[in-house]
Amino acid sequence: MKTTLLTYLCSATLAVAGDLGFSLMENGDAVEITHHSTGCFHDSTSYYEVIKLNNVYQFRQYAITWDKSYPPKIREKKMVGETALSAADVKGLDELLRFYRGEKEASSTTQDSLLIEYLEPDKRLKTERLKDVSGGYGLEKRKDIVTFYALTERFKKPDAKAAVPSDDKKP
Repeated sequence: MKTTLLTYLCSATLAVAGDLGFSLMENGDAVEITHHSTGCFHDSTSYYEVIKLNNVYQFRQYAITWDKSYPPKIREKKMVGETALSAADVKGLDELLRFYRGEKEASSTTQDSLLIEYLEPDKRLKTERLKDVSGGYGLEKRKDIVTFYALTERFKKPDAKAAVPSDDKKP
């Protein structure tokens, strides 16, 4: 009985250890994400990167123009925006990956797919393909998840100091 339980626990640990995430990144590592979403009224692809340099995580979005050659090659790659990530953001991105990897209770005409490339400074460590056909069912209830869309919304916000209202209004 003890051997069976130990084998079960060890195999569960190894299965979890095989999943990479943002919190496991070391300095110089990067994760490139291609997010493709299709539905009744949309068909879009977005390109993101999370990079860790000097113990600081940066989230970036790119606009990519492709050559129509085979295999396709990037003609132009322009950064759309960049924002620093907090520890809570990194944890939230890991939870987003768990959501994509997990079972869903619904299906939808909206389908999302992620192509995730885990990169070390000198090599590609792993490529993972994740799919969600639930239309994001349940995401709205999850306060522990950070979405790529929420991070890109930060690019549009004015400087935080400028947005803070002043309390010293004079009559």
